[in-house]
Amino acid sequence: MIQEACLSAFRFFDGYQGGNMRAWLLTIVRNTCYTWLHKNRAPGSAEVFDEEIHSEESSGCADPEMQALASADKDTLRRALEELPDVFREALVLRELEGLSYREIADVTSVSIGTVMSRLARGRTRLRESLSVSLGKES
Repeated sequence: MIQEACLSAFRFFDGYQGGNMRAWLLTIVRNTCYTWLHKNRAPGSAEVFDEEIHSEESSGCADPEMQALASADKDTLRRALEELPDVFREALVLRELEGLSYREIADVTSVSIGTVMSRLARGRTRLRESLSVSLGKES
C-alpha cells in the first residue's frame, strides 16, 4: 500500500498546493488503503493490523513476569481498539500514535476540526468503557 501511495503522490505531485506535506501524503496513503480494502476485503471480514507483531521487540533483559503483564495489557488494549468503529479508531491512532494535531487529522480525514474533536472524545469514552469492562471481567 505504501508503494502504491508513493507512486500516486509522485504522479499527482503537480496537484500539491503547499501546506503540510505530511498531512497531504497521509491523505494519499489513507485513500489508497481504503480503496484497496473496498475492492479486496470480503464482506464482514475485519482483519486488523497487529502492532505487536510489527513493532520493534523490547529489550530481552526485562523480568518475564513483567513481560507477560505488559503483553496482556497490550492485547487488552488492542482488542478494545479493534472494537471501536473505524472513524473513532482512525482519529485515536492518528492523534495518540502518530502525534498529529487536530488540524492535521482534519486535513487527512477531510472533516472539520469539530468533527475530529468529537470523534476523539467519543472514541476515548468508548475505549475507556471497553477497557473498564475488560478489566472488570479479568478481576
